Amino acid sequence: MNSTKYTLTLRNESSQFKRFAIFQTFRETAESAVKPLPLAWIVGAAAPGYGGQSSSSELTWRTIYNVLIEKSYHLGNDIFQTNSIEIPISPEDANGYAATYFGDFPFGAPAFVGSMMDSEKGFLLIQSDSRIPTAERQYEENCFLKVGFSMAGKQASVADLLPDLFYKFALDPVYRITIGEFYPGQVLGEMSIRRSHVINFGTVTRKTVVLGANDTFSDEN
Repeated sequence: MNSTKYTLTLRNESSQFKRFAIFQTFRETAESAVKPLPLAWIVGAAAPGYGGQSSSSELTWRTIYNVLIEKSYHLGNDIFQTNSIEIPISPEDANGYAATYFGDFPFGAPAFVGSMMDSEKGFLLIQSDSRIPTAERQYEENCFLKVGFSMAGKQASVADLLPDLFYKFALDPVYRITIGEFYPGQVLGEMSIRRSHVINFGTVTRKTVVLGANDTFSDEN
């Protein structure tokens, strides 16, 4: 399975220690019934600059995708993942899966039960069936189901798994970076997304982004 290696260098010109998250956004597709949620994909910290010199951090990743389906319990502020399945996929292939639920909810587990014949290259397609519990039922049990995908071993985007819905994820993400306190897999709020900076790789695979003293990002010339 082919993959591309990307490298991001982050230079911090601020005199303060800064935490950040890299996340991914996606083209919306008219066919999809659900909009995917961007997650704090890579979480890190940048040391402060010193003596007029910026600090430098380097991050690398490969475009290795997995489709995922998971079940988790939410108890207060704690989330306990009880079932998770990941299957390798490639943007160069047709990736289509049928999702169902085995057993009596909240017992049992969600699963993929086959592939969709009319899949498209460059997309992840998921069709759920009527055995998936409704949103109301999931809230009653504080037990939630999600589908989505991970990249480089970290969850990148998910959507609530609900019955009889069609999901379509475009596997050509736009990478973005934002400042703040985050934990891996956290759903990003609208403010964090609006304050983010696009990491525009274009036709290259190495990029340098500068974090200024006023917490704004810019591309290095």
